[in-house]
Amino acid sequence: MSYIKIGNKIITTSVETILQQLRKETNNRYFKDIIYKGNQLCITCPSHKGGQENKPSCFIIDDNTSDMNGVWHCFTCGASGTLIDLIAYCFNNDVIVAGEWLTERFADTYLVTETVLPEITLNNEKIEVLDDSVLDEYAYYHPYMFKRGLNEEIIRKFRIGSTPDGKYITFPFWDEHDRLLGVFKRSTEGKQFIIPKNIKKPIYLLNFIIKEHITTVYIVESQINALTCWKWGYPAVALIGTGSKEQYEILKKSGIRHFILCFDGDVAGDTGIKRFINNMPDDILVSVKNIPRNKDVNDLTKEEFDNLEIS
Repeated sequence: MSYIKIGNKIITTSVETILQQLRKETNNRYFKDIIYKGNQLCITCPSHKGGQENKPSCFIIDDNTSDMNGVWHCFTCGASGTLIDLIAYCFNNDVIVAGEWLTERFADTYLVTETVLPEITLNNEKIEVLDDSVLDEYAYYHPYMFKRGLNEEIIRKFRIGSTPDGKYITFPFWDEHDRLLGVFKRSTEGKQFIIPKNIKKPIYLLNFIIKEHITTVYIVESQINALTCWKWGYPAVALIGTGSKEQYEILKKSGIRHFILCFDGDVAGDTGIKRFINNMPDDILVSVKNIPRNKDVNDLTKEEFDNLEIS
């Protein structure tokens, strides 16, 4: 058998069932046509025309006896890839959200793998901690920082930097215990984003929230959105996506009593809001600032953000 694998999890559900569920959750926006043709499905392609092509032109293998299970190709736009890539088109091309959506709903088997233990142990967990002095090598300003709306106060507070060659802006990230785990890098010329390998996705800036004893916090998807909120006087953390179960568990224990969700105004954001609310206990208040459709926090002015209703 050749099941779909994501990390140490295995998806045994048929491709058709997965696409049917995604169609349901997006109110039939995607995969309005799903037609069986042997061991393949003929589907409406989500990668062009907003998933609304008139005739299905995309084929995907639905056969867990084949190594090609979940592989797809569109004969109109030429797009192709794995099942994760296909699902990502429905979530603003976010493969992390696509993977989380798939595993949370359909993962039912775990692979046993050899674990490579990091270097030190703190509080019974194996982690590799960096000394903050490593950030000195990124202590450079870059015009891109100011182009994205950051100011000097925010840059210094959160130690935003640049690689010496100026090709990347750097964002150090700490865990909830204020331990430096690594540095994200964002290209200053394209959209390339580099995340260190073998590190769990953190909750960006949560350590500052905890150190400053803040109990009402704004939740956004990206680092830039979080930094923009801080600049405007709204303490925020970024989930580097729309949230995972591991992040929810950390937030429950953080001491934060009121979360205000400011996810992007798209399908992935809608799904993230529902999932976040469903994973919080009744004694924690969750509100939503309704970001306009097809925009995120950084697309707005402070006045526009201030005036958004909270529900």
